[in-house]
Amino acid sequence: MSGIGLVSNPYSKKNRKHPERLQQLIDCAPDRDLVRLPDTFEKMDEAMEHFKKTGVDIIAINGGDGTVHVALTSMMKAYRGLPLPKIAILKGGTMNMTATNLKLKGNTVAIFKRVVKAYNEEREIKVRKISLLKVNDRYGFIFGSGAVCTFMDLYHRSSNPSPLVAAKSVMAMAGSMLVHGKLAKEFFKPTWQELNADGFSFGRAPYLAFLITTLPSVGLGMDLTFRAKVDPKKAQMIAFRNKARIVPQVPRVWLGRAIPPDVVDDTVGSRFFINGEKSFRYTLDGDMYSSSGKLVVETGPLLNLVTE
Repeated sequence: MSGIGLVSNPYSKKNRKHPERLQQLIDCAPDRDLVRLPDTFEKMDEAMEHFKKTGVDIIAINGGDGTVHVALTSMMKAYRGLPLPKIAILKGGTMNMTATNLKLKGNTVAIFKRVVKAYNEEREIKVRKISLLKVNDRYGFIFGSGAVCTFMDLYHRSSNPSPLVAAKSVMAMAGSMLVHGKLAKEFFKPTWQELNADGFSFGRAPYLAFLITTLPSVGLGMDLTFRAKVDPKKAQMIAFRNKARIVPQVPRVWLGRAIPPDVVDDTVGSRFFINGEKSFRYTLDGDMYSSSGKLVVETGPLLNLVTE
């Protein structure tokens, strides 16, 4: 056994608010030499190189989706095709969609204690296999563009982002759409894109929003992309074209039912090509980026995510 590596950003919002919790995590770590507190991208790279050289069996990441995205990107850079350790996500951020999909119970410290206990007892660690998404040289689980980015902007305008803020944002957007309000116009600015999934083209259309993810749930209890769990090596793409018919589909989404094909383009695949005439913004696990107009989103590799 080669140990458990722990990474945590000491300056994240939750760690600044609860410094005692970060100290509890450090105290729980079996080996202090495998604890890293990177506060820059370079230090995250160094932490993953150290874990690779040490040969850790598990990397525990204390943070939300953004921190997990940065950590996994550094991990892929460090391991370069070598066998990957198991990943334990400790649900330590304001957005924790990956952890939510894993149905992890308890707080950050409780999750880490369970992982450490199972590891020290040399029990088989329970895992769920989920594929990463690769976008350029970055890795994550949820890719979005169009209104997805605008939603993230609205979400982060709050001084205290939370699931409640996210729910209020969705309701405000839906209400604005019903009355053709200013907020709806801000959210839904169609961009002409050609979407291609595994070689099949959906043609060029004015898309309002699209998601590509390997996770069945993207928040607020809605299994919008429930087909993502059919094959752990593939992702689901769902792209909205018809603004007028989006709001009536909300009950279907909450019940985990498919949306009619005249409202969305919906498919499962492993390689997606986005071909637009103009540059566009996109988000990967909540972090914002910009594309020149053409972008490839593909699955892989398959991760073993701890579900203890």
